Amino acid sequence: MRIDDRLIHGQVTAGWVRPLGIERIVLVNDQVAQDEWQQEIYTLAVPPEIEVKILTVNDAVQLLNSWQVEKKTMILINSLKDALHLVEHGVKINKVNVGGLHYEQGKREFTSYIFLSPDDIKDAQQLLAYGIILEGREIPGSPSIILDTMIREAK
Repeated sequence: MRIDDRLIHGQVTAGWVRPLGIERIVLVNDQVAQDEWQQEIYTLAVPPEIEVKILTVNDAVQLLNSWQVEKKTMILINSLKDALHLVEHGVKINKVNVGGLHYEQGKREFTSYIFLSPDDIKDAQQLLAYGIILEGREIPGSPSIILDTMIREAK
């Protein structure tokens, strides 16, 4: 699972999908799932051989809890809140790649590409309490930063 506030964009398709041989992207976002225009834009941003499935958070809970994965799949969300919702509703997740939560007013910098609001920090701390590893990494070849200690110590 990858968290990126931009969802599908060039870094995801060129930096993650191709090098990892991803065959399917499951984009989980309530707003996009309810907007046909946004769905078309995100689908067009992906090479045609890659399947794109766009779901609401609640639909993703149902699918992911009963899913038999037959294709190499990336689950893509845009917030720690949505990751927490999936976990609280039984979706089994061991590690979350936090790849791009960008600067906004009131957010605190953790890395050059991860900025968290107080609510984000609380959600991240709850994910850690579930035993989930939070890993910061821009692309597969870049260094991995385990965010656990930084998040636990954040106020």
